[in-house]
Amino acid sequence: MARAFKNKRAKQTVALVGDGQTERIYFANVRDSDRPENLSIFPDYPRRIGSYKGVLDRALALKGDGYDHVYALIDMDKIIDEDRILEYRRVKAAVQKAGVIVLENNPCFEIWILLHFVATGKLFANCSEVVAELRRVNDMAGYEKGERYLVNARLYERFKTQLLEHAVPYAKRLEVNREDFDIRYPRCETYRFFEWYFENILAGQ
Repeated sequence: MARAFKNKRAKQTVALVGDGQTERIYFANVRDSDRPENLSIFPDYPRRIGSYKGVLDRALALKGDGYDHVYALIDMDKIIDEDRILEYRRVKAAVQKAGVIVLENNPCFEIWILLHFVATGKLFANCSEVVAELRRVNDMAGYEKGERYLVNARLYERFKTQLLEHAVPYAKRLEVNREDFDIRYPRCETYRFFEWYFENILAGQ
């Protein structure tokens, strides 16, 4: 009995908070597809869509609830458009100090999906431009942000090979000498979660 209790206690918990339902559905597919034995995945999003503060506040609350790892996925497009970079960085620093891991996607989460298929340094003004680029990929021609499409698409499950072979290395490449590029230069720190996930969680199964 003692051994069974110990194993149960050893299971880690991770919460991922995104700006909208795209992230929530994507990470629900990660959870349901892999069913990691030693990790409980909780995808969530605040109801204040489009508000980075809503994401960070929710992530901070979940950290306070006792989750071992809390990731906040931030879309940078509106922060840049509204010239709120300095304000955002102050709030970001505070939640990071509390243990929340902030992952920036510029302009939005769809850049992560695009990087499964294309290595790009193109400057996108908004998420609609990323979606338009994504639809040029044969497998993504019908991409939509609606819930029905996203649930049925099972994007993580279907393109896991491309995630490892393309998306992660392409996203890491975007971090090289970032300070030399325009503020709209694409970014996709989502790869940091998957590096941790594959190295520390799935590798042990």
